[in-house]
Amino acid sequence: MTTFPVYAAKFEFYLQDSEVYSHLSLLLAALERIDFVLEVKNQDRNRGQIVSNFDAALEATLVRAGASHHLLELSPDVPQELDFAFSFEGRSVAVEIEKANREKILRDILKCHMYLDAGANYEMIALPKNYPHTHGVWDLFNFGVQRFRECQKYGFGTPEKLDRILLVGFEQFCATTSRPLSKEIRLAMRKQAALQGGSS
Repeated sequence: MTTFPVYAAKFEFYLQDSEVYSHLSLLLAALERIDFVLEVKNQDRNRGQIVSNFDAALEATLVRAGASHHLLELSPDVPQELDFAFSFEGRSVAVEIEKANREKILRDILKCHMYLDAGANYEMIALPKNYPHTHGVWDLFNFGVQRFRECQKYGFGTPEKLDRILLVGFEQFCATTSRPLSKEIRLAMRKQAALQGGSS
């Protein structure tokens, strides 16, 4: 793999008048800049695929700010796809991170209901505001807010559970230039990885 240093900043939250935001506001104030890495795979099978360690970096940042690691006990019939969980001031929070696929956001909201039913007090879904892909840049956070509002409007989930789900948006930047990630930067990363992969 070829790695590239990036960082997350310009955090945004939806809904700020919710129960979950009220409880976590002091902790969320610590989210200013989170450094992590993007990895471009050089192997033939997944050549050009970009993955990141943002989930681990976000968890570490929250723990440094006062959260504690938490193990959420899930029953066998609940999908074991939870990115991580933490506790803060006596409440547990399950975290889902949707790094690239906007079509999975509704599924993430459904999974939030499963984790809340399994005993989590709150749920967070982290979504990039600028995910670069082959055809441009997607604002997954804005897309998630739209889906969330539709859930509220059309009754996809109970109001009591929706009030305990927080959407967390963040913008991604190239660490060496401080430029927002873009289609062009993604392409340059893949080209560099291909060159390094071919020379190894």
